[in-house]
Amino acid sequence: MDWQSPINRRQLLVGLVAAGGAGVVGVSLGYRKYRAHLYTAARLNKRGLEEFLAECDRVHKRHDAQTAEMVTALKKKYENPVYGRIRVWDLVEKMHQCIDPSDPTLLGMSQFGHVMQVVAAMEASRIQDPNLFLLALLHDAGKVLLVNGELPENVVCPVDRLSEVPEGAGLDNVVFQFGHSEFIYSRLKDHVPEPVAWVARYHTIRTRDAAPYMNAKDREYTEKYLRPFKGFDGGFKSPYLRPKIDLAKYRELIEQTFPHPILV
Repeated sequence: MDWQSPINRRQLLVGLVAAGGAGVVGVSLGYRKYRAHLYTAARLNKRGLEEFLAECDRVHKRHDAQTAEMVTALKKKYENPVYGRIRVWDLVEKMHQCIDPSDPTLLGMSQFGHVMQVVAAMEASRIQDPNLFLLALLHDAGKVLLVNGELPENVVCPVDRLSEVPEGAGLDNVVFQFGHSEFIYSRLKDHVPEPVAWVARYHTIRTRDAAPYMNAKDREYTEKYLRPFKGFDGGFKSPYLRPKIDLAKYRELIEQTFPHPILV
């Protein structure tokens, strides 16, 4: 499959400006932090914005209280299927229903909308590695737990390290908080190339804190996949950017990678 982009950077910037005006221009010209979005949203709905941000804080605080014992219990809980056997493209489309209540950079945009933002950014950068596009499509698929009744603090937010291990021991030996990344890793690891599964698992870690505990494989995957992916994942978020993407070729990529339903 040819992953050469039909979208160039100028087209993406024009789309960004058309999608949301001044707030999005700030994103397109350097992908600044979310404050420009907050000011724009505040002018539109100050009370709604304040309520959203207050809930963000509450979710983060509850997530910060997660312990190693809770991680063990959640991993045990999700050894069992949630949806049974499902086509992976159907799983991707379920992200239409997922709103991350901890993310002020999206301000209520669905996770499917965020996926399209990441894909558009990769297209604009002429990315051709299908592994990166798989990550764009699947990295947040674990957030479907939000529409299955799981508490948000057990699904969203960056994950912190909870255990002490020797330097260089490898991230697989570190206990991190539980979240959507660990859940989707457990479902993908037997079906995708190892770097894709690895980044899906660790895309929510705090890289600087985790760096001393990485082994050679972790460092290789971090430089080759995780750092570039984090740039697309975190740098192109906006509640206003709604790029138009040719979904057919991305569905084809998913169907080629997962020709049969998988257990989720």
